[in-house]
Amino acid sequence: MAKADRLDNIGCADVEAFTQSYVDGELAGRDREIYERHLVGCGRCRDAARFAGRMKAAVRGLLPRRQVPSAFEQRIRVALSAQPEAPPRWPWLTWPRMVPALAAMGVMVAIVGTVRTRHSIVMDQARRTYQAELPLDVAGPGCTSVTSWFRGRVDFPVHPPRLAGQITCQGGRLVNVEDRPAAYLVYQDPKGHRVAVLVFDAESSPIEAPHHRVVDGREVFYRGGPGISTAAYHDHGLGYVMTADLDEDALTRLLSDSFTAASAPGGLH
Repeated sequence: MAKADRLDNIGCADVEAFTQSYVDGELAGRDREIYERHLVGCGRCRDAARFAGRMKAAVRGLLPRRQVPSAFEQRIRVALSAQPEAPPRWPWLTWPRMVPALAAMGVMVAIVGTVRTRHSIVMDQARRTYQAELPLDVAGPGCTSVTSWFRGRVDFPVHPPRLAGQITCQGGRLVNVEDRPAAYLVYQDPKGHRVAVLVFDAESSPIEAPHHRVVDGREVFYRGGPGISTAAYHDHGLGYVMTADLDEDALTRLLSDSFTAASAPGGLH
């Protein structure tokens, strides 16, 4: 059985046990990936996670937020970084059990090794997250407050694209791309279209797709799907994947406007 199949075979009871940990941001890396893969295919668990996330956001919005002393916050970060990495929460995903699956995958690679699939993991991740409409970790009135939340949570500065018109940044969430943390930003335009941008370390995952074109001097890779389009590109050492419920031409115009805004004086994102 392939690795992806094994990740999809966790049960609803397993997922429900970690819903609060998920909305509290305590699941990371492989644990979070496994949890979110289940949400993509299970509407009941996805609705439960959304409800828990909205409940937390509502409570957080009503309670006063006290400023944590910077020295105390730094001591906590140092203490956490010194802790050993926790074992996976899903005990059946251990190396001895994965050996048969890896052997089967090795056979498949040997069979199709001469075929170049040009398949991008990061573009798949962006599409899955967009389609699942997972709850946001942070909501804010604009990109400045949303992107500041990612400081210390990802190991790169998050520069959000400057989208044209009245498109506003609604919030963001922490996601994982190949076991590396990445930032996921959600925008909304006045016409009701939802635009999402996945920002990740360009060195951690390649961008590749069968279809690509040059937009304002930048190479952009595209993938289409039912009702959505995805475009990926590099900028200032980071990777970006933009997904929207638009056709490819409309998404390209949105990208072109963003590139123009970024190249204007003082317009770096």
